[in-house]
Amino acid sequence: MKQSIYILSLTLGLLSCNTQTEKAADNSTVPKTADNKIKLHKLEKLFVVGDFDGDGKQDTIFQHNFSKLTKAEIEYSADPFQNEWDTVVKWFYDQEADLYLTISKSNTDTLSLGTAQGLYCLINVGDNNADGKDEIALVIDYLDFSRVNSCKIYSWCKDKWTLLKEFGVHEGSFDFTTDKAPIFESIKDHLEKQNGKWIYKDYSQDGYENQEDVGKILTLKLDRCK
Repeated sequence: MKQSIYILSLTLGLLSCNTQTEKAADNSTVPKTADNKIKLHKLEKLFVVGDFDGDGKQDTIFQHNFSKLTKAEIEYSADPFQNEWDTVVKWFYDQEADLYLTISKSNTDTLSLGTAQGLYCLINVGDNNADGKDEIALVIDYLDFSRVNSCKIYSWCKDKWTLLKEFGVHEGSFDFTTDKAPIFESIKDHLEKQNGKWIYKDYSQDGYENQEDVGKILTLKLDRCK
């Protein structure tokens, strides 16, 4: 959702502003900024269903955006389509935003993804490595000024999330012209399903194991948890 690239001449700390909260019509918490020029929108959060722990039952993975400042879930945030991108970046850092995933099981490990606006996609890629558990692929919507990103694929291994593979993607794959962002079940030109199998192409070319494979579209093959 990065609209353009800017060079910050001041640190985020020098640009800080105070925030308060108020109630929206649906009783969710809406941050009230000192600068009323900042336009807010409801923050869309993704979820995905699958058998991620191998117990034969369906689980749900939920995206969370938490403010360490207000000690509450972020429901409304600075709108990247109605504000300058550096304003959006500053807003999330002012909120001390923390992006993480939880699974619908008690006493399970969370997957911490750091400070970010959210996720471009959260995809169940199935049991690719035949270990009895589905894997997830995701792309983080970082608060940076680059459209070069990466797809990360995780598996639930020994009661914690483990990164199995990472390869480069370009955020142009998530551009859209509709009024509302679509749910991406694949990443155009980077991670797609063909003839029942997932294939991928590494934008950064760092994710290829063999030099002769650089730039090619390859079948996705994941190792099992170690």
